[in-house]
Amino acid sequence: MKKIITGMIYNLFRSYEIWALLILAVLTSALFDFSNLRDLDIVNVGVFGETITYNEDDPEFDTVTITPDNVSRYTFKDSGISAFDVYRLRVEPISKDTYKKILEDMFSLPHDEMWTIYKAMIQLDILPAILIAIFIPVFFGRLFSDGTIKNYLACGFSKAEIFLSAFVLTLIIDAAVFLIRLLMFALMCCILRWQPPIYLPVLIPSAVLSLLILFAVTSVCLAALFVSTRKTIAFIIGFLMAFSFYISVSKVAMALFWNYGYIDNEAAEFEDYQNVIKEQGRNALSEKFNYEVFSSDFYYDGKKVISFGIEDGFPAPVKNALLTVIYADPVMVQSMNYSFTPYLLARDGVMYLSMGVNVFWIILATGIGVFVFRKREIHC
Repeated sequence: MKKIITGMIYNLFRSYEIWALLILAVLTSALFDFSNLRDLDIVNVGVFGETITYNEDDPEFDTVTITPDNVSRYTFKDSGISAFDVYRLRVEPISKDTYKKILEDMFSLPHDEMWTIYKAMIQLDILPAILIAIFIPVFFGRLFSDGTIKNYLACGFSKAEIFLSAFVLTLIIDAAVFLIRLLMFALMCCILRWQPPIYLPVLIPSAVLSLLILFAVTSVCLAALFVSTRKTIAFIIGFLMAFSFYISVSKVAMALFWNYGYIDNEAAEFEDYQNVIKEQGRNALSEKFNYEVFSSDFYYDGKKVISFGIEDGFPAPVKNALLTVIYADPVMVQSMNYSFTPYLLARDGVMYLSMGVNVFWIILATGIGVFVFRKREIHC
């Protein structure tokens, strides 16, 4: 297998596809990250000289205008607030002064910064997945179109060795393009002079999950190519996998689950909750993820005060089917968007569950690819 990988790497660097892939990865990453960071208010003000006005239409509060001269008062970097508090805001109680400073004095701008860097980490796979889903049929498809597969077989290599060699090389390419994405994001942060709140217990699992999603997508694409031996099939599978980043099966299942299964909050009894909010404020509540109903429970002083449950009449088989679809989707966490905070997903193990799901799909796709390819007759 080592000889096959060495030969593939030699052919890889002689091909135009890998250089096109790397150049596109750099260019698209720069454009994608610049566009995303351009939407961040403090970047618009601090770098591009724009102004933002708050409370302009609210007579109860003083109008506040953020300009390049005073923007430092509203950025996480100069706030004196810990990244830990920014991430766990509204998930765990923090000091009242810090809570008020973030939400009222700083208009939640540090929280927006947290969401921006989290989204950047959890979406590091999107561009590489699209590019590599195109690269796989073009580069590895040549194994079938120019007869290289038959040459490998004639040299005594097994079909499993050939497939697994291609799989290992694909993972190496995935990691290289992923690293480019990460470095380009860091470079863009430096260029735009943005220092985000960094809390590694959330950001590292986010990045690792993103890398595993990339591995899962490219594993399926590679398996589709070797099972079908047709570039067209691999292109179609790759397109469908890339499309899942935007409309995934878990997103559809979540919509059905939340729209038709959940208790109407307005009709439910929230006396305990209302009392806590009135007497102690929202900051007094802590949130925990509830796997059984794919929602959150809220606690005060160790006592559950709100449980977003399922209607009694909601059919259990439908509920279980929807939950299975949601949890089995490799891009489940990305499909949640802003429904759950990153700190909650990391702390309560949702990200780690999704990592395990992606490892399962990588193993399954690779196993099917090896099994079917070994039994397939090669005609090239």
